[in-house]
Amino acid sequence: MDWNAALGLNPGQPTDRPAPLGALVLRPTLYSRNGVTWASVRSWASRAKAEDIAALRAEKALPLSPVLAPAAEEVAELAERLIGKAASVTTVPCGHSRRPDCFGKQLAVAVADRLAAPFQQCFEDRFVRGASHPKEFRKLAPISWIDVTSHPGIVLLVDDVATSGWHMEEALTALRGKGCAAVGIAWISGTVTVSNGSRSSAHGSDWTATL
Repeated sequence: MDWNAALGLNPGQPTDRPAPLGALVLRPTLYSRNGVTWASVRSWASRAKAEDIAALRAEKALPLSPVLAPAAEEVAELAERLIGKAASVTTVPCGHSRRPDCFGKQLAVAVADRLAAPFQQCFEDRFVRGASHPKEFRKLAPISWIDVTSHPGIVLLVDDVATSGWHMEEALTALRGKGCAAVGIAWISGTVTVSNGSRSSAHGSDWTATL
């Protein structure tokens, strides 16, 4: 399938614009986990993944990272191409940062501002210790609601990094279970290996499709 045509994307969109962080690859992609699909803007470059993960952790430790604005712009651009006008924007619960103003929430708020859409925190923060790793997610308490979005139309769910897609699947399933038309976009998902001008990718989801 021609995903560019199906989703109204411009095949001529530049793919080598400067990355807001390290060597992140601009690669809009659809991912799916257990039948729940989300999109992402960028992927890790395998050659620089360890360094870029460390750099992102350092940015997340800042009260307000300079990476937020360009990242929000990229997420908002993809949202406009995929869904047009979002009725509201929300985020997955803050967790391992143990901060109510975690990077992911700040990103969602910045995306909402860029889209001129209201931000609404639908889920309680869920602070946990230890590493953010899919093997640890089964130990998390069930997602807890603050409020169901009251804005008619599409709810945009934003996350900064979706590694396995566990949090995306959980939050999108919860939103849709309450009758919300929800679409998820992560800033970063997947890993890309660039060799001799060609790209190959790896991700823990059920399937992927490059947009």
